[in-house]
Amino acid sequence: MHLMVDRAGVMVSRGKTLAKVLGSASRLEDAFIPANNLGHRIRFEELFPQLGCGRRVFLQLRDHGGVSLRGHGVHLSPDMAMLNLGFGIYLSSAVQKFELNDSDFPPSDLAMEFLFLHEANRAALLELSRVNTSLEGARESAQILSITDPLTGLLNRRGFDVVFSKAFEARNRNPFALVHLDLDHFKEVNDRFGHAAGDRVLVTVASVLASGVRSGDRVCRIGGDEFLILIFSDRPEEDAMNVCTRMIHQIMAAKTYPCRITASMGVAVSGNRRITHQHQLFEMADAALYQAKLAGKGRVVLWTDPGG
Repeated sequence: MHLMVDRAGVMVSRGKTLAKVLGSASRLEDAFIPANNLGHRIRFEELFPQLGCGRRVFLQLRDHGGVSLRGHGVHLSPDMAMLNLGFGIYLSSAVQKFELNDSDFPPSDLAMEFLFLHEANRAALLELSRVNTSLEGARESAQILSITDPLTGLLNRRGFDVVFSKAFEARNRNPFALVHLDLDHFKEVNDRFGHAAGDRVLVTVASVLASGVRSGDRVCRIGGDEFLILIFSDRPEEDAMNVCTRMIHQIMAAKTYPCRITASMGVAVSGNRRITHQHQLFEMADAALYQAKLAGKGRVVLWTDPGG
């Protein structure tokens, strides 16, 4: 893009593209803010003598601060100079602001080809970002699904194992109780009323358990009619027994069962000094559950050390 300017700063001649950009401006400083190669503003009187010395010319558009031109100049006479300018890195902004197209650039100018490459690259990066975001969302959804019981929405055994491992490692500073729950008459539901009725019972029980614990506690369905609960408390024995007793009454009082349903629970607490492995706590809660079944079902039993 050529621009011819005299010593007084009057733009004597301009190329078609610059004419489209500059409009009716007649003086260079009416349209541009000249700058040196450090980006500092200078007057046209300082710029004109430097033309033809091999230094680059930098001209920022006054009315479009986001667009600048750069190039070189040469003196045609002591009072006349010719500038050869281009948009450089501001090409994309200039094309959008001034609605430039391929006809605004000479056939030998690769500006539009570079712009097309830039836009294609930008589009490719945007699409890649969208795909990555979609994949990340899918990965997170898959992770959530992998630890969730599809029927009840509770944690499944895999999800519970992750939570339980972390809780066990922190048991000294954050004590908890492990509850093992089993429904007492669930087989009768499936045998007499079918598995759809059994599923409705499980969903109801899961709702009772989830609403009966605090936000920091965890409830899991490990399969069939068995559930595991982690209850975190500074008084795990007392609080777990109170919570479990209340849940047992709520399960018995639910009106959505086709026949009588009760629940038995076994409780083991993490503070026992003899516990060194996770499976020991499971075995204690399981043993307490067995005692609850033997004692007549529909109750909660706290595991106690037979050795005192």
